[in-house]
Amino acid sequence: MSKTAPYGTWDSPISPDTITSKTITFDDVLVDPITKTIYHLEERPDDNGRCVIVDTTAKIDVLPSPYSARTFVQEYGGAPAIVYNNIIYFSNDTGDASNRDNKIYALHLTDGSLPKAITPDNYLLRYANFAIHPTQTNLLVTLREDHTNDPDYTAPENVVNTICVVDTNTATVNIVVQGADFYATPVFNPSGTKIGWQQWNLPDMPWQGDHILVAGEAGTKSATFPSWITDTTLAYITDGYNKYWNPYIFDTDTQQSRVVLKTSLEQDFAEPAWYLGLYPYAILDGGKYGAFTAFKDGGNILYIVDLSAPSDPVQIEFDYTVAQHVRAVTENTFVFTASKTAAPGGVILGTVLDSSGSYAVGFDTLKASADDDPDMDKYISPPIPKDLAIPSGHPIHVVYYAPYNPDYSGPSDPDEKPPVSLTCSSPAVASLGKQCCAIIPVNMPSEDMLYDRLDVNYRGSSGYGREYIDLLNSNWGIYDIQDCQQAAAAMATGSYIDGKRVAIRGGSAGAYTTLSSVTFAPDPTFYKTACGAYGCVTDVETLTKSTEKFESQYIYTLFGSPPDHGAWDARNPIKNVAKLSVSFLILQGLADGVVPPSIVRNFLSQSAEVAPSEEFAFYPNEGHHWHQASTIKDALLREVHLVPKEPVVAVWPFVCCECM
Repeated sequence: MSKTAPYGTWDSPISPDTITSKTITFDDVLVDPITKTIYHLEERPDDNGRCVIVDTTAKIDVLPSPYSARTFVQEYGGAPAIVYNNIIYFSNDTGDASNRDNKIYALHLTDGSLPKAITPDNYLLRYANFAIHPTQTNLLVTLREDHTNDPDYTAPENVVNTICVVDTNTATVNIVVQGADFYATPVFNPSGTKIGWQQWNLPDMPWQGDHILVAGEAGTKSATFPSWITDTTLAYITDGYNKYWNPYIFDTDTQQSRVVLKTSLEQDFAEPAWYLGLYPYAILDGGKYGAFTAFKDGGNILYIVDLSAPSDPVQIEFDYTVAQHVRAVTENTFVFTASKTAAPGGVILGTVLDSSGSYAVGFDTLKASADDDPDMDKYISPPIPKDLAIPSGHPIHVVYYAPYNPDYSGPSDPDEKPPVSLTCSSPAVASLGKQCCAIIPVNMPSEDMLYDRLDVNYRGSSGYGREYIDLLNSNWGIYDIQDCQQAAAAMATGSYIDGKRVAIRGGSAGAYTTLSSVTFAPDPTFYKTACGAYGCVTDVETLTKSTEKFESQYIYTLFGSPPDHGAWDARNPIKNVAKLSVSFLILQGLADGVVPPSIVRNFLSQSAEVAPSEEFAFYPNEGHHWHQASTIKDALLREVHLVPKEPVVAVWPFVCCECM
């Protein structure tokens, strides 16, 4: 029989140690095109955040300690490894933040040898996003980010990005493509006679102005995620036709594109490329059809699409909320990383059982992200996507997680509603409901809590088409603040939450919205507590001079360019710190290359004079995300302990069971 108790006081059997020790984060999936062996990259928080390459089927580590497959190209990284004919090539992350190894290594899986470096010993050179030539298999194409003229990471304009070819036999490196500010996803056609890639230039981000180029071809197309179907046809994703990312096919002979979908869909078939290698689809059966993920109602859906002629996609029954790193394995199988709403996700194999047109697909879990523990599963609160109408006329897309615990029920008083932790997204970031697929309550020492959580995808978030993303241009610090507060107010009016007990949190650019909401917002006391986690944007003007090259001009798009000191100061947290009147917490990695710790320290030195209560923590060897078990646990404890006693409000009452 359940107990009746006030919201925020319910016990939970799940602890922070459960989160750090019993859940797995998958960074990528690799498929050997020759042997068809599947590997995955697995973060190990209890091993200082090391990223290990694992044979998924055999369930054995193939990357020996202390090597770690991770890259910091564009600081966000991604795509740190590739496998071909029992040889894994990977970028190595060992060393501290100021002197990472960063070399590419070759690991021969059949002879038991240790990894061997195939690029020079120079920590200022970073590599990612590899491709093996189909016939001259000793040639490895890679992105290279050269910090030679920016050794102190203070002059991002001096960073040089190129596409290089590495001769793995001689360990020599040569530049083959240069001149653009950024490159991504080099891909060879089946015969190796052509190579395609993405490139873009500042001030654009990759989802704003990237192009696919084919070496030797004059045509370009604003596009992303290229993948060859034949020697002369290339699949890609673009929002250039209907303002949503839909798939198309480009013919290098005719220099023309054709539609893949008979009728274009108002759904995004890709997400912004903050990380390299997040392919949303796989080409199957020699290019006859493909498995494509799309975004709808706060999560991913799956389609099988006939590629031989324009057709309507066939939606597949799919109980995964997140699907990323989609890779072809055989003609009718594909693999991807996934999360579910009410059970562990993992590395999933999809098998097309019927390719005659109905496209039935079966799914097998090759590696689960956690043990399927019924005792944990029954405490999971699934996401509920909602579209809220607000006075601006644009809907606010939110994902709501109700308090849930089978051992408890809330008070019978209808006026007693749960407090809420509101999490704000970052500009052009995939919906939080997609990323945080299911929420579980966590039992903290001295504080047993269970509250609502509300993820707000304000104007500017991805997953809802290009026009929705572009709404935030020149309006950062305006629309995001309005939408978060109006979302909370709408949910309070709808009797979901207690509008007088709302806490706000966000990471990275979401931390900017968080701190802005309690400094220069029209009502800076609307929220009772605030927390900024990893990469807290406390000073936007200084950040434009000190962030990495990748985002170095993005703020001008979000604020409006050129800088107007009056307008910028009005929307800069550090310039409005005197208005701060609520308790807050800041968590920052000392190795963060996106938001330097110095600007956070400067904010803290000024806020200490006015804030009723401030707490902070700086984590050595942590960057723009948490990787180490000690950091994850400490951050959880600190966030929940930022709790005013009257009224009871928690900043981070829930933990994402798939993503921590």
